[in-house]
Amino acid sequence: MSGRLKIVMLASSYPRAEGDTAAIFLRYLAQALVRRGLDVTVLTPAEGSGGVSVEEEVRVHRVRYFPAHWQKLAYGSGIMPNLRRNPWLWLQVPFFVGAMSAALLRLVRSRRPDLVHAHWLLPQGLIALPAKYVFRIPVISTAHGTDAFALRGNASRMLKRLVVTKSDAWTSNTAATSAAVEGNGTLGRLCVIPMGVDLGKFSNGDRAGLRGEFGEQELVLLFVGRLVDSKGCHDLLRAFAMLPPVLRARTRLWFVGDGDQRMALERDAASLPDGGRVRFWGAIDHGRLPDFYAAADLVAVPSRDIEGQSVVLLEAFAAARCVVAARTGGIGLVVEDECTGKLVEPGEPARLAQAIEVLLMDGALRARLAANARRQAEDYGWDKIAARFEGLYRRTIAR
Repeated sequence: MSGRLKIVMLASSYPRAEGDTAAIFLRYLAQALVRRGLDVTVLTPAEGSGGVSVEEEVRVHRVRYFPAHWQKLAYGSGIMPNLRRNPWLWLQVPFFVGAMSAALLRLVRSRRPDLVHAHWLLPQGLIALPAKYVFRIPVISTAHGTDAFALRGNASRMLKRLVVTKSDAWTSNTAATSAAVEGNGTLGRLCVIPMGVDLGKFSNGDRAGLRGEFGEQELVLLFVGRLVDSKGCHDLLRAFAMLPPVLRARTRLWFVGDGDQRMALERDAASLPDGGRVRFWGAIDHGRLPDFYAAADLVAVPSRDIEGQSVVLLEAFAAARCVVAARTGGIGLVVEDECTGKLVEPGEPARLAQAIEVLLMDGALRARLAANARRQAEDYGWDKIAARFEGLYRRTIAR
């Protein structure tokens, strides 16, 4: 099929402002598809009153699903952590599904797209299926990891399998993610396509700016992400406390991000002998992230739960930073142990501390792993990833 494709991307979250990091990879994907000549419309939940905007040639429809003041389901720590922390939010789920379903049907009727691409199997993949049958339009669903690994009940497994078998095709970011959905079988038309990274942006951070108050003899250990239990933040803090005192005295631990564990982490950090060397930067503008990676000597991804891919790893790779990560889910498929980073078992702070000590003490090893990681990052450039998705779109439509 030739000509300009019209795609509707259905998402559970999407950046709410220029510097917002919520599902930032979807903005990058949408913009990369536009650069390839596609017409892209994003349908996503609102945090406030909703509305329609055009953001760098991507049309974004934000849907209000509850009175604006009470909408707390989609953003912050994410849908699943929000539901675990506030069970009353389950009351918003049927309103969320109903509002998004109605909005999608209206949008497909008015825009007449060639294809709907639903990001996350639940609930977005399920929401997309009625549009397929009402308007005879192909649907592709994508599993990103949290939907594959976090929803493990029988009903959830049944719904996920329904989505992937009824979608015209489905994708996962790693083989680990798709295996979590498929179990022991093979379901639907699967294509493994990872999310990507902006190579130019993350390879041009300013190292000196954030390190102005201290010299190169100091070391920076960096965490980037949501401060929630599943990300292993407490394991990283314990590992920092286990470092030899001499090394700990010249190491700064930076947490970039926010979440429901922040207050507990700050309290625990304050009780450490070198707690003053732990800094919580909070949620920062996404445009500043390259500077933080550039300032870091080592990036830690100590996840406890199984992750599909970890965008933070790709950003660190693009920035040519050495990484230490938990061997869980798709992380072990992105990081090659002792080649592009160092892997440790999740939930074991002592082993994490040992790996951090080795890497911080050996600058030559860090440099070698970081150089290998930067070469691997080339495979994840958004232009390449968008080309793979466009190819899948065209094959699916042609079928």
